[in-house]
Amino acid sequence: MSQRTRLALLILGLASVPLSATEVVWPTTLDLGAVRSAQDYLQPTVSGRLESATFGMVREEGQRFHEGVDIRPGRRDAAGEPLDLVRAAMDGQVAYVNPHVNGPYGRYVVLMHPGAELPVYSLYAHLASVEPTVRLGAFVRRGLTLGRMGRSSAGATPITPDRAHLHFEVGLLLSTGFNAWYAAQPDNRKSPNQHGLFNGQNLIGMDPLPLLSQRSADVLALLRRQPTALTVVLRAAKTPDFVARYPALARGEHAKAVGWYVEFSWQGMPLRWTALEAGNPRLPAQGWQIAEVDVTQRPLLIRRKLLAADGRKPGELLTQNIGILLSTAR
Repeated sequence: MSQRTRLALLILGLASVPLSATEVVWPTTLDLGAVRSAQDYLQPTVSGRLESATFGMVREEGQRFHEGVDIRPGRRDAAGEPLDLVRAAMDGQVAYVNPHVNGPYGRYVVLMHPGAELPVYSLYAHLASVEPTVRLGAFVRRGLTLGRMGRSSAGATPITPDRAHLHFEVGLLLSTGFNAWYAAQPDNRKSPNQHGLFNGQNLIGMDPLPLLSQRSADVLALLRRQPTALTVVLRAAKTPDFVARYPALARGEHAKAVGWYVEFSWQGMPLRWTALEAGNPRLPAQGWQIAEVDVTQRPLLIRRKLLAADGRKPGELLTQNIGILLSTAR
């Protein structure tokens, strides 16, 4: 099987049979024996607020979302730069390597984990360097060194040595049609997509700390525990490739589906998909629409931009992500 074929199967989540549990290791060489509290492993932003290093609406007084967790270094050299190595958290395959500092993630590596209960990706960002052996399509064992922790980023605010860290994400890929969707957006014509399918807009994360807190975890169970915050009904001429890639999140007969009832978490994760057949009264005449909103989560959904400021209309992020989910590869 060629490397290209292996990678295609990897993206589709078909490269191997899921395990009963996913073995997980800490993604850096931090001495966990010396960790007594979250302060010992989390690297906050310049605000100094510890929660700013965690997953969620934790930046800019709760107005900006952080997709992963920021892990601080345990050792530094004489110049204050990190000495910690960054390691693969789970067995997987290298899906993307960016050795350049040309975006907010800086130098980063993405692994896909087709052997997990749900074929998630993991992402390792702001690296000072990437190991030469970490190449596209290579299979890696958990604990394998991917690079050295750093502070690389082309974001608006430079990462100073005292705030060097590993940005670690775990999540799902929205669509293999992302490249075509991106190219079709008028606002993107002057901003080329430098990272293909592994552009941050095409990645939707889940909180990685519950995963890291266990040596052996059920990734699918962790995702299923997230409550539904908002539901959407949509028409689709073809089954979205998200459903084909993550069939454990879908129910009903895909072949007969002309639309879907989709349950989203507050951060925008499409948690559950239910196939809708022709004649179902839930189906809109065309396109898509919001069906239900958990009123207790409405303020959070507004801040996350899944809902507009009025709390009823679709927000910018929800509109974008559904556009990506409905895109098809060319």
